[in-house]
Amino acid sequence: MAPQDPHSQVSGLIFDSDILVWVLKKHPGAVDLVERVPLAERRVSAISRLELLYGCRDRVELHNLREHFSSKYAEVVPLSEKITASAEHLMDRFVLSRRPDVNDVLIAATALDRDEVLATANRKHFDFVPALKLKLFHP
Repeated sequence: MAPQDPHSQVSGLIFDSDILVWVLKKHPGAVDLVERVPLAERRVSAISRLELLYGCRDRVELHNLREHFSSKYAEVVPLSEKITASAEHLMDRFVLSRRPDVNDVLIAATALDRDEVLATANRKHFDFVPALKLKLFHP
């Protein structure tokens, strides 16, 4: 497989919380990754949005985060019954062997439900999920 041009466009992705944090910190690689995805194909799970909202320390950060989401991502994918059922299945299957984080399981289930690739720097949080497609980011 030939190396991918680092400036070529990337097809639609769901961005994990860790990449969103890197983008907010203006990490050049993370910013480039997001910008190579057409705006209409940039998505985040509602769980990731909630995680970032939880990290806000004041009204200015909250305002800036809201502006960031509305301008940089086409959709915040809400939880559905199907996503919840998929997450419960993953948790039942892997809770004893892998001890996955609840939020990570919900994010993985969101990507599976949408049949979309999940962009993350946290391979170990997701590599055990069958059929989940990952695009790994290396900060």
